[in-house]
Amino acid sequence: MASDYFDVAIIGAGPGGITAAHYLQRAGLTNFVILERADDFGGSWRDNFYPGLAVDVPTLFYQFPFARKPDWSRLFPEGPEIQRYNRDVAERLGLYAHFRGGAAVEREVWDDRNQVWLLDIAGREPVTARFVINAMGGYINPKSSDQIPGTDEFTGTILRPNAWDPEYSCAGKRVALIGTGSSSVQILSAIAGEAESVDVYQRTPAWILPKPDSEISARMQRVLALPGVVAALNGVVLALMELPLQLICNVLPKLPRSLLAAVLPQYDKIWRSVYRLLLRREVANPVDRAALVPGYGILAKRPILSSTFFPALALPSVSLITDPIERVTTAGMRTTDGVERPYDLIVMATGYELFTDPEAYRTGKIVGASGLDLAEDYRRNGLRSYGGSAHSGFPNRWSLVAPQGYVGVAWHTFIDLTARHAVRIISEATRRKATVAQVRPAAFERWVGRMRRNEKLIRTYTVDCNPGLRTYFVNSQGDAVYYRPQTISGAWWFSRRSPLSDYEFTRGSRIGAPASQDQSDRQEIEARA
Repeated sequence: MASDYFDVAIIGAGPGGITAAHYLQRAGLTNFVILERADDFGGSWRDNFYPGLAVDVPTLFYQFPFARKPDWSRLFPEGPEIQRYNRDVAERLGLYAHFRGGAAVEREVWDDRNQVWLLDIAGREPVTARFVINAMGGYINPKSSDQIPGTDEFTGTILRPNAWDPEYSCAGKRVALIGTGSSSVQILSAIAGEAESVDVYQRTPAWILPKPDSEISARMQRVLALPGVVAALNGVVLALMELPLQLICNVLPKLPRSLLAAVLPQYDKIWRSVYRLLLRREVANPVDRAALVPGYGILAKRPILSSTFFPALALPSVSLITDPIERVTTAGMRTTDGVERPYDLIVMATGYELFTDPEAYRTGKIVGASGLDLAEDYRRNGLRSYGGSAHSGFPNRWSLVAPQGYVGVAWHTFIDLTARHAVRIISEATRRKATVAQVRPAAFERWVGRMRRNEKLIRTYTVDCNPGLRTYFVNSQGDAVYYRPQTISGAWWFSRRSPLSDYEFTRGSRIGAPASQDQSDRQEIEARA
């Protein structure tokens, strides 16, 4: 079967894909393709357009460092404005010429003989690439609606945040909103005033903190447009984070774990007392107030910013339901107490498979050198990475969103660092005329060991002090692999000056790009995988 060849294949056209493409262009590497399962750039901001969607990080930090925008309308802009920004940046960079939409990558297999990656594309011809940059974001796939029995029996409408019907009107409708995560909080605030009723089904309460949002005036936009102003603001905030990160990653991990486990819960007790004061001011119903107090630490799960959720919850038409759901019925929802409530709309805001979950990686989907399967390796050895992007045994491949990778104040800071590292190594391999660049096993294990030492405080807090919690930060293996336990300055230095000796650069017998892959060769490769 014939396949297209590229020097680099970028998988995903969200902020990570845009960032990787930018740095490839800057390095003079132009033979690349951006493979995207949807039809445009944007990632989550393209897929999600539910009512009330907005960013929860101040936009002065939530933007590409190489394409800063001074004229945001608000400090926390709504989703459509962010998606327009993503598309504008992609267009200014000329990335649509490299874009291939409707190209869902179903399988990645390393070809040991030809030293290239074979990418199977759903319903289309495969792609062959020397290097692969996986730029899929943190949200891999929506969790299945089938996790709640009876969803296929419901005769009303079921919507998900990432598959919202913009033509659907909630006016006069009886709505069940499942979940109290960020999407649910935003949706409730947007529809509570128009729906006939909204029942919010809460399994685990969230820390919901005030959101200091405001419009950005024309005068302030002019100030932010002055050369270097937005970059300087980012620099100041990142510099202010250095001291606490030094403590978290380098100082406090030297203390005994038993001491940390005894002290850290006191921190949460203080925050819980403050939160109860906030709830007393915002929530009049004492039963709801008690149900809204989280039983886990404030930093064990990502806090939600909203100044509109509690006022919406106080409306007579809104109810908080804490009884577990037994099943969806033909007309509505039944809880374990036997009560059945009728609905016109059920909103399944039940979350996503995350990049920190071993279950998000399917066996046979990513196969490296000598048939090494990434999903099996993660299940056997835990989720690990080198520098938040590379993995030993997977030559010429990087993931911009990988275990123990997140560092910084916003997503763009994080992916900028991992993209810089990937492109730096690709550029070095090109300079050396090497066909393969892969992390040396010893360097990989050395890095993983260092991260595990540095993560002691994070792990003690999220796992030991909050046992049994499954969150954005703690996966089903009980590992806290979201954060990269490194200072921002350390991650910045690594992205630009990491030791090249940690990689093995080799020149194989076939340097040229194979124009096609005949069927017998491909069958042999798949058999070995």
